[in-house]
Amino acid sequence: MIVAILGAGPAGMSCANACLSFGLTPVVIEQGDHVGGAQRSNFHPNLWLLGSPSESGQELTRRLVDHYAQLQSTTLLGTRLEGLEKSDGGLILHLHTPEGPRDMGVNALVIASGMRPYATPELTELARASPRVIIGPLNDSIRDHVRDADVLILGGGDNALDHALFLAERGNRVRVCTRAEFSGREALLAACRQRAEIELHAHCRPERLVADATGVTAAWAGAEGIHHDWLLVMYGYKPNTEVVETFAPALRPQRTPSGHLHVDTWQRTTVPGIYAAGDVTDNVQPAIPTAIAQGLAAAKAIERDWKAGRLTGS
Repeated sequence: MIVAILGAGPAGMSCANACLSFGLTPVVIEQGDHVGGAQRSNFHPNLWLLGSPSESGQELTRRLVDHYAQLQSTTLLGTRLEGLEKSDGGLILHLHTPEGPRDMGVNALVIASGMRPYATPELTELARASPRVIIGPLNDSIRDHVRDADVLILGGGDNALDHALFLAERGNRVRVCTRAEFSGREALLAACRQRAEIELHAHCRPERLVADATGVTAAWAGAEGIHHDWLLVMYGYKPNTEVVETFAPALRPQRTPSGHLHVDTWQRTTVPGIYAAGDVTDNVQPAIPTAIAQGLAAAKAIERDWKAGRLTGS
């Protein structure tokens, strides 16, 4: 029983580990050049994670990666899934590997491709044009290089407010602008309001942003442009589920309006033989522990479905 796992973050690594325990053969497909997922760049401590209050996402991920390295699991790095079809024996994956195209037959597929920071196409272009534009919170430059600077943060959620406090404590002056009302926790809002270094602006959307090597100039209606040394875009995340659009039409799992995959309590999608785990699912608390648990649940579901004869080729 071969199980393809798309993504080598916490959910994918957990699923591979559980598959081995259940007598299944996992093959992990990772588009990047390393395993571990986005949390490899999270330098913030997991204050709310029971048992590891001071451990950063980087440190926690390092422990997971070290464990994963000891597993007898096949990992295909630098490999992209470009199509999926049904076969008499299960599923056929069309892959693009560093060595070229490759087809692989499997009995089940687990989508565990995680999320990425959201940004508009215009902001994405700004980030390409200037190293002073950072999209998302998982960037070492925020920790190592933003000092005694004027910083503009776009976004009104917990990440935006948390980073405003983080930067204010390091000698920066921070302007936080959100397109509507602030949606972050009241405790974070209250803490930001108590800091003279932080300005909070609701219903504040720049009409124009111009980036160069020194930072970003932002202009609002009726005001001259204001230069900032750094721009941080904290618009939240979007799930990496576009890959399902490459699947044969009958094999495309149902997605929510936000792009997340619908799953049942056993991590089954709406297509038999295809499962999902981690941040690609519409769960109430995206987090490493949630991803690990869902990866385990997906492997258990595959074992149950295999033994019950519900999977093609079983």
